[in-house]
Amino acid sequence: MLHRFSPLFFVLLVLLVNPAFADLNVGLLVSRNADQTLEDWQPILDDLALATGQKVRGQVLSDRDELLRRMQKGQIQIARVDNKLALDLVENAKGEVFARLSQTGNINDYRSVMLVKKNSPIKNADDLLNRPKQLRYAGGKPGTTAEYLIPHYHLFFKRNVLPEQYFKQNLQLGTEGAFVALAQGQVDVAVSNTFDLEQLKEKFPRDFSQMRVVWESPRFAFDPLVMRSDLPAAQKAAVSQFFTNYGRTGSNTALAKQRLYYADQLAGFVKADNRSLRQVTDLQLFHDLFRLTFNTKLTAEAKVAQEKSYYQRFDALIALLGGAK
Repeated sequence: MLHRFSPLFFVLLVLLVNPAFADLNVGLLVSRNADQTLEDWQPILDDLALATGQKVRGQVLSDRDELLRRMQKGQIQIARVDNKLALDLVENAKGEVFARLSQTGNINDYRSVMLVKKNSPIKNADDLLNRPKQLRYAGGKPGTTAEYLIPHYHLFFKRNVLPEQYFKQNLQLGTEGAFVALAQGQVDVAVSNTFDLEQLKEKFPRDFSQMRVVWESPRFAFDPLVMRSDLPAAQKAAVSQFFTNYGRTGSNTALAKQRLYYADQLAGFVKADNRSLRQVTDLQLFHDLFRLTFNTKLTAEAKVAQEKSYYQRFDALIALLGGAK
């Protein structure tokens, strides 16, 4: 009699035959409370351990460079990061994108936004950019995607504005820090994004009710999951299958969906690859070229050389991400 076995059967069989895989360390990049993030994600990590038969440990970091270093050293094998850090991991830490976050309602993208208090005279982007040296701004930390690269390109650079020269005060905070600073009247404008804003709305409903959005960016792909490309093939397959199926198939989907919601108000994860980082690659090149234009410390010859190096890196990244098409 011919028996049919699911692909997961063969993945688990290989894991049982080859049980010597190292423990899995999952890095979680956060812009809010680290202890709460680990507590929220721990049930999913426990389910990953059960599915793979390996010990799984979460590492919550707000320091982007430290997460990169740990993945370079093999101290982190899987990471939930933003698009820019994912690009750095692919370029410098043998990372590869294998999935993306999907928010409740199966929303697979987000927008960067600018917030003000409801009683603010600022009604739109033009109002925001017609007040040089008058406003206090809570922006994102350098290198972040939703709070730094996207608003810098789509709001400021397209209007030939350097935020650090335009605002009276320029604080570099995470989304929750910027939100709280605006709520407490410490700044006049705060950056956020539609993904984090849903969580901030739930955590700070009264403060949220006193704010409004005056600008939003075009849509951008949600944060990716990255794993080390040099993990054993069977291990990579097991990890990928766990995340893409989690909350969608199996006997405990209802419980998994509940855990996903508490982790990050997620619906689950969708398959993705390195090509999904093309958006942030373009943003990074424009960001570097724009700032080079305003750099008064370099000679004309040095600027030409620097511009050439930016384009060389861009071409190398495009090839690394799978080519132009």
